[in-house]
Amino acid sequence: MDAQSIRLQEEKYRLLQRLAEIEVEQQRQQGVFDAVPHYSVLETAAHRLGVELSCLTQQRAAREVAAANPAASACPQCGKKAAVEMSKRTVQSLDGTVEVLEPVAHCSACRRAFFPSA
Repeated sequence: MDAQSIRLQEEKYRLLQRLAEIEVEQQRQQGVFDAVPHYSVLETAAHRLGVELSCLTQQRAAREVAAANPAASACPQCGKKAAVEMSKRTVQSLDGTVEVLEPVAHCSACRRAFFPSA
């Protein structure tokens, strides 16, 4: 593993630790620790945090894929180049609703929209 990878891994772990601290502080403010909670309460809160992180990570990764898309793409029907624009779309992931950017182009010759792959 190179120095950059190690640095990123260490930073990720530090941020995850901080998120865990914030989650526990919010639980404390909600009174979760006023009595001994059942472990499932702690586990459920941790899982919710993981789901939230998953959805945010998916959104960010989808933006990265969309950014790699070319500015123009050939129409699959006639081959004419058409400008590619980004359109917001909501998808249902395993962890919840995620808003993603999707490339879409409109061919003026064929008068049809198409979705170039990134």
